Amino acid sequence: MSSARSKAQEIRTRYWLTFRSPREFVLSRWLSPRARRVALGMEVNKGAAAAIFLALLSVVASLKNLQPTIVTGTFVQLEWESDGNGTGMEPEFEVAWGAEPELRLRTHSARARLTDLQPGTRYSITIRSVSRGSARGIMVRLQTASLRLTQSWGNQLQVAWNSAFANPRAVRMMYKVQWNITSRALSSNYTFNQTTIVNSTEAEIMKIRVPYYAEIVVCVQARRQKDEWSRKACDSVTTQTGTPGNVRNLKITPDERSLRVTWEDPGDTPPTGELDRVSIEVSNTCKSFTSLEPIRNLSTGSGKRFFIVKHLQPDSDYAIKSRARDNPRTTVAMVRALNKGLSTSKSVSANSRTLPGVPSSPRALLALPWSSTQVLLSWAPPDEPQGILVNYTVSVDGKVGTCKEDTLQVHRVLEFDDLAMRGGTSPSLSFMLRWHLG
Repeated sequence: MSSARSKAQEIRTRYWLTFRSPREFVLSRWLSPRARRVALGMEVNKGAAAAIFLALLSVVASLKNLQPTIVTGTFVQLEWESDGNGTGMEPEFEVAWGAEPELRLRTHSARARLTDLQPGTRYSITIRSVSRGSARGIMVRLQTASLRLTQSWGNQLQVAWNSAFANPRAVRMMYKVQWNITSRALSSNYTFNQTTIVNSTEAEIMKIRVPYYAEIVVCVQARRQKDEWSRKACDSVTTQTGTPGNVRNLKITPDERSLRVTWEDPGDTPPTGELDRVSIEVSNTCKSFTSLEPIRNLSTGSGKRFFIVKHLQPDSDYAIKSRARDNPRTTVAMVRALNKGLSTSKSVSANSRTLPGVPSSPRALLALPWSSTQVLLSWAPPDEPQGILVNYTVSVDGKVGTCKEDTLQVHRVLEFDDLAMRGGTSPSLSFMLRWHLG
């Protein structure tokens, strides 16, 4: 008993050395400045002050209705109610979350915003009222949302939170969205970076049109009003092969039996895929030719590619079409380009005509004496005209005559006159028949 009395006396001695009155001791710890000023104006005796002190020690704010009002990937807002606010005291709350060691923050408001969370992670969050002798609190368990990038029709990319997102009061959130786009084509060094500020109340943050055949990384940060930006939540996606553009500067250089086709690859920025083949289609009324050539087999020079279409007819019109393909196919002449994955460009067309060739010899040449001054020549056209025959040239001992081609005749006939100046015909007279092509 004596030790208990001495302990009590020690406490009272420390009490009076620190405070001028019992009410200052009680009120300086537990009341807000405004409530303290009001209380200090009251006259209380020592017994009343002691009673107030003991009563305040037993006051513990009761917390209830804790709920997350906003849940994103890295940002969570919590709100709760406290019946301690009606006592005139200035409340203080402690928020704790995370694994050991717990992260903690203190607030005088019945609201807390957590901005350093991990996306797609489960958390147990505890709220305690900071009161002497009290450790009571309430807890809520939640899972943060994950960022999802989803491709839709037309190569639109949707940036959104998954189903864990919550915003029941439709509070407008501010997001900082950072884009990094890199072409997947080995021949390209295309990159693109952009930062966009977006306001949204929904799980969907934004949509953007993105290029084909690219790797895209998107990072999102969130905040409310003028708070600090939250931790980044990131996701990545690769887009599919697209349709390449048309081949450029298609030109054709004709020869007698071939056409040299030159062009430049599509100028897509960034490329829609890996150019792989070129489809070449050549046709006229008599012949149709199609070739699917690997791009690696087509010679290049000065940034151009060329292909020679062979075994054509001389002096003939041809339609050339070309298109390119990405991935295992690319075409030229229709010319169409193909990407790996069978995406095919539109055709690029041109018309050309092969050059006339050298015809074969006329057939069935016959020379008959017609009179004392005339010789009758007869022949059939060559089997291989190599073009359109225009006329024939006949030379008789240096004298030249011409005969216009007439396709309606079976045999061509030419009469040579004025041979009398040589004294008539003779067995040794020589004839030379030539022909001209138009």
